[in-house]
Amino acid sequence: MKRIKHLLRLIKESIWFYPIIYSFFALIIAIISISYDLGFFGKLDNYLPKFILMDLNIAETVLSIIGGAFITITTFTFSTTMVVLTMYTSQYSPRVVRNFLTQKDTLKSFGVFVSGFFYVMIILLLMSNYSNGSKIISATIGLVYVLVGLVFFFRFINSVASYIQASNLIKRLKENAIKEIDSYKKSLKEQDIVTEVDIFDKDNYIKVESKKDGYIEEFDYNQFTKVASLYNINIHIMKVVGQFVSKKTTICHYYAKDELNEEDKDDIVIDIQKGFIFGEQRSEVNDFEFSIQKIVEVALKALSPGINDPNTAIHCIRITSLLLRDLAPFPKGYIKLEAKNKEDTKTSHVYLEAMNFEILLLNTYLSILHYGKSDLFVVLEIIKALQIIVRESSAYNEKKIKEFTKFLWNKIIDEKFKDYEIELLKNEMKEIEIAYESN
Repeated sequence: MKRIKHLLRLIKESIWFYPIIYSFFALIIAIISISYDLGFFGKLDNYLPKFILMDLNIAETVLSIIGGAFITITTFTFSTTMVVLTMYTSQYSPRVVRNFLTQKDTLKSFGVFVSGFFYVMIILLLMSNYSNGSKIISATIGLVYVLVGLVFFFRFINSVASYIQASNLIKRLKENAIKEIDSYKKSLKEQDIVTEVDIFDKDNYIKVESKKDGYIEEFDYNQFTKVASLYNINIHIMKVVGQFVSKKTTICHYYAKDELNEEDKDDIVIDIQKGFIFGEQRSEVNDFEFSIQKIVEVALKALSPGINDPNTAIHCIRITSLLLRDLAPFPKGYIKLEAKNKEDTKTSHVYLEAMNFEILLLNTYLSILHYGKSDLFVVLEIIKALQIIVRESSAYNEKKIKEFTKFLWNKIIDEKFKDYEIELLKNEMKEIEIAYESN
């Protein structure tokens, strides 16, 4: 089931999904309108207003104009999209290109334009079957279609105008991250987090290796618990969503409570491997760290000498501080899933690596600090971000923030800041101490 949902999501995010679906509906509309024009529905003219029926010669001219309009709009839309994608790559990050391409406004616009042209071509192709002097409805439907196309065209232009603004892009990345963080927090409420992996025998395990190269996009939790309960084993998943693994990489261990024959051991490995869903590229689904990474990359691009936009970088730091604040209360450990057998007499467990806040903190601010350490306002904003995060952090994560704060100070003290600037930095560092005490 998980793999089917994963496949459906990939299909839906494909640039050709909406054009194909909308073209299918355009084909149905074309068949209905042609059937009416050829009299297959009987005499319905008395029930329709006369002005919606069009003379055959005029209809052919109108449809030709509509077809040209649709192909022109489609060409313009694709050209505009390529310009936006080029700008995204050069000014923000290659990773955010997919965020624009998978937006419904963009994909639906492509669908309407392509299907509209498809509808017109079908009608023009079958017009030779109409008798001279016929009054047809197909051209009127084509006019309605082109009006719908204009609405979607203006929506597309509005979407482009919105997306090229850095603040709106960062806002959408933040919303994606919050959505996945909320999902992660919800799963933690339903499951236990343990600091130690409570396995049957830590010295007697069997490793499971990856059979594919690629990024781990999703876990099939039902598959893991099913295998654990069926064979009465504990499973320790050693990778997290978003990690890149290669073939023969150890992705998990399992611990048998009962004696297993060689055939069962092989079956267990195969069944566990089915629970890992791989992809050629990293996805934001179930991976809030990737959304945060995209925001960091926008900040790094803004700090580059070619763009030199520290205000955008500062805004990115503020947004990441809010996201990390929501994750700071959760301790490092393992998410424990129960897997009971059918008789409910034995309980096995699946252990998943929980979010590692220390690594997330380093990945978020270390690179920004490296490229922005000579900019006083960027450094000040990182310190303010740590103040926000530490107020909500657990005891373990607070310790890690203290270690990072000490590293940050040693890093920036070597920069050639003036006395007044150093005083500003010290004042902000004092605020972090106050935040520690109030936490």
